[in-house]
Amino acid sequence: MEGKKKLALLIVNHLKTQLSNGSFSDESMESMEVAVQCIESAYNLHPTESDEIDVKLESIVKEYYQVREPAINEKSEISQFNKEQAEHHKKLGNDYMKMQHNDKAIESYTIAIKLNPLNPIYYCNRAAAFNAIGDYNSAIKDCQKAIELDSTYCKAYCRLGLAFSYLKDYKKAVSCYKKACELDPENQGYQRNYQLTLNNLLTNPGPPPSTPPSQSPNDPITATPNIMETAARIMNDNPEVSTVISNILGDVTNSGSDGLDRLMQVGQTIVTRLQTANPNLLDGLRMQFQNAQNEGQPPPHNGYHDDEPQS
Repeated sequence: MEGKKKLALLIVNHLKTQLSNGSFSDESMESMEVAVQCIESAYNLHPTESDEIDVKLESIVKEYYQVREPAINEKSEISQFNKEQAEHHKKLGNDYMKMQHNDKAIESYTIAIKLNPLNPIYYCNRAAAFNAIGDYNSAIKDCQKAIELDSTYCKAYCRLGLAFSYLKDYKKAVSCYKKACELDPENQGYQRNYQLTLNNLLTNPGPPPSTPPSQSPNDPITATPNIMETAARIMNDNPEVSTVISNILGDVTNSGSDGLDRLMQVGQTIVTRLQTANPNLLDGLRMQFQNAQNEGQPPPHNGYHDDEPQS
């Protein structure tokens, strides 16, 4: 049986199924009966031939769209209206970023993405806003999507490197900055970020740090970066503290702990003993550590460079 005749049989069988359901008005059913007769006559179909078709037209159509629809959605041309509206919301997002209204910027970029999900700039700009509010994991996802859409998008690699840098995952960050520098070797900002992260990787070669359960992140004494250097300076100004810490260090050394566990044990023991022996002194120490932390605080984002959201 030739293809055109098979198609005619599929249509006739479909119409007959609809007629048997009786879900149409009398007028509509009469029209379908006429259509069946016309098709059967035009293609010289016989009632017995319907049994030769073991598939339904609905199944063919459903299967077609299950395979075809995702590809259409991914590759179809975005309408000019959607493109213009997406650009409008991107510009709003950029304006919000300049005013440091990062949450509103994220909302605007999200609308732009919904209107035109194939533009990598919108994902990369939203990643900048996510980085600005400290949502680095979301920034990573957006940068990866931008790179998926455009594998040569150097700004997306840089911004991905920024997110990894802020998470102190310097190994991944270095890889991202290296790629950005390869794509745009004249960009001094990318070069600085690469060198800065490479230095951080050399001085912190281990995996990204996590806060140990025993550490209180809210206590300035145990949360201060470079605690040993800060402690040494404060010990010189506080002989009583120097005596307490010396005794504690001796106890901890003899206990056999090492590495980070030893450092954390020292910090926690210092706090506990000073709280018992001299609460006022402990409060003063907290203030000194807090001041030291603030004085040594690096500039926003630890000196890393990021471009303005792309226009």
